[in-house]
Amino acid sequence: MSRSKMDEGNSSAPGPWHTVPIEEYTLPPDARTNLVKKRWKALRQRFSGEDGEAEVFRAEADLRELPNVRLAHIVPPIDWSSAARSLAQAFSEVTQGGILKPGARSSKSEDTTPWFFVSQPYCDHGSILENWAAEHHARVWQPPGTEQILNGDSAWLETLPKGNGQPWVLPALERCFFRHANGLDLLRGFMERALSGEWGPGIIGCDSWAFAFVQRIFPLTGAPAMTLQAFDGPMLADYFVRGRTTPASRNQIRFFSARSGEPLVPDETQDAYASTGAPSGDEQDLPEFRQLAAHCQGNPGLAWHYWRKQLRSEPETEQQDRAEVRETGGTTQNTDGPGSSDNVWVAQDVETPPMPAETDEDVAFVLHAILLHRGLTTDLLTLLLPSPRARIASQLLRLQALGLLTRDGERWQVAPLAYSTVREFLRVRRYLTDAF
Repeated sequence: MSRSKMDEGNSSAPGPWHTVPIEEYTLPPDARTNLVKKRWKALRQRFSGEDGEAEVFRAEADLRELPNVRLAHIVPPIDWSSAARSLAQAFSEVTQGGILKPGARSSKSEDTTPWFFVSQPYCDHGSILENWAAEHHARVWQPPGTEQILNGDSAWLETLPKGNGQPWVLPALERCFFRHANGLDLLRGFMERALSGEWGPGIIGCDSWAFAFVQRIFPLTGAPAMTLQAFDGPMLADYFVRGRTTPASRNQIRFFSARSGEPLVPDETQDAYASTGAPSGDEQDLPEFRQLAAHCQGNPGLAWHYWRKQLRSEPETEQQDRAEVRETGGTTQNTDGPGSSDNVWVAQDVETPPMPAETDEDVAFVLHAILLHRGLTTDLLTLLLPSPRARIASQLLRLQALGLLTRDGERWQVAPLAYSTVREFLRVRRYLTDAF
């Protein structure tokens, strides 16, 4: 059953956001089939040179990427406060009704044991937890500094106040350790004291790759781990298209498939959402959104980046023709088909950066370290890896030029559109990956 259907019986559910035990995370229905198709397509292109693509309604070469200003209006940043409300609902069930049996009385150990909120890359668990903490007057703990981690400085642990019934939040566990001989003692000390209940009930936020690593070095038996449930195709349609339409909208935005020329979301369901604000359910086929959900494995943060990259506008000559029609007394707006001034075309595929043909293990070490720590500086990579700094710096710049890495301040990150490629590259080489 889709989460849209589940919402019908729960008016308090925060839209498409649902926080669930990590073992209940469910991939979108087409995710595994989509992965097989992508691998088969890559083999066919490699050995036959054929792309096998069907004829499209609008050639993507004839369309233009949206200007940044319009893109920011149509696809604004994700509002993580809704996800925080889902987290609040789950936390309430845990602390008031017991971890495994809602409605049952919790034991003292369950009351004081913190639990983990695990987030996939590009889903901002820090913002989610800070939103939750602000609403519930929880203490927010900042991670230790680099030198404190490397020196195993237990003074940081002593700064964390003892439990007094007030919940606490550590938004980013991945900022509390390094995969280094001298970078794990502080993590172990924190985990031992937190899981003993010394600080009382709290939430530990953690990136999914870091969580996979932490599980290898410290037993987490008895500590519940929660995550955001996957978004399927109808949920992405509700969030990206129907959610952008309101009864007060003066100009309705219509999204059309460049492949078929048809509306991505039928007008009647988009208009119904604008009138009621209710999720539409999964009655519609919505192939583009099902494909997007499958490609991103249900990760809404990653889907946001792909969706923005898929959006196109018509050539300027066509826009000018419609402007002339309006100036000469023609219709001011046509929302019934692809002639509307507020049309947005959606490209079928987004070109993603491939891994270079000659990729050695040094590159794999760099990419894996960046994912395990949710970003690292050049200096930290030099500390954690056996290669000299000059070589690491050269590799980083090369991977950036190939579109595989981006830079957020001083930290290097895997580029969103390259994430699936990098993850698969590491998986086939049997590197530790996250659970998603």
